[in-house]
Amino acid sequence: MLDTTQTNDSNQLPLFQLPPVAATVTFLPSGKTISVAVGTVLLEAIRQAKLPVAQSCGGFGICSWCKVRVMEGEENLSTPSQPEQRLMKRQSFKPNERASCQAEVLGDVAVTTTYW
Repeated sequence: MLDTTQTNDSNQLPLFQLPPVAATVTFLPSGKTISVAVGTVLLEAIRQAKLPVAQSCGGFGICSWCKVRVMEGEENLSTPSQPEQRLMKRQSFKPNERASCQAEVLGDVAVTTTYW
């Protein structure tokens, strides 16, 4: 049996912390929030929230129509993939902008677009 605790003055402390299994996505300026599984693509989170999102490439990171601005929690999104990096460069994304079809939610984040 694996012991995941250590004793410290009669307090049981975990040796490791499991990563979160859910994250909160906040959509600004409405303040609408939803909870999604960690690893959910941001585009899917937007759809789950029943918010409009532009897209024409089928989620392949080509069109940039699904671009969002990350207002909080940028560190809680996946690192941009090679296709997203190419798109960001080609479309001159600002530092806090991401393609929602490529960015995976890893923790709490707040996003907006120009059309919400």
